[in-house]
Amino acid sequence: MQLVKPDVTKKFYQIVSDDGIFATIDLIHGQGSLARLETIDGSYTIKRQGFFFPYVTLRRESDQSDVATVLLDLHGQMSFALDGVLISFKQLALWKNQWGWVNEKNKCVMRFMLTNAGLVRGDVEISKDFYYLPHLELVAASGAYFLLQLEDELASLAQTK
Repeated sequence: MQLVKPDVTKKFYQIVSDDGIFATIDLIHGQGSLARLETIDGSYTIKRQGFFFPYVTLRRESDQSDVATVLLDLHGQMSFALDGVLISFKQLALWKNQWGWVNEKNKCVMRFMLTNAGLVRGDVEISKDFYYLPHLELVAASGAYFLLQLEDELASLAQTK
């Protein structure tokens, strides 16, 4: 699958496969870190909050019920439990060009390989051993959201220098 930006003027992204759209990520303009994630299961909002103890809240958009709270640890790793499955999002390669979700045994569930080739922002690969996990679309969209937020933070840092 690929993470693509169909329109260069909008902060809207899609995770697409040969079968069609897997998930979408819409970074809402003027709302800080708020984004809307769309999957086959429904629509969700996600937002980073906190400064000294940062966390990310993932909510079902229809009733604003919390689906998960993602905690950021001192090593920059984000972890959350979704339907009883604990997974963590972390850097997988030294050069920060590969990030992914890993399970409790540090086995890669999903890998994001970043590129910047036109509208394609990167590749998304799900390990065959984890196809059974629930909400893979939401996991993929959340990972893409984290990467896009990191990209924005790095761009802001570069502009201040």
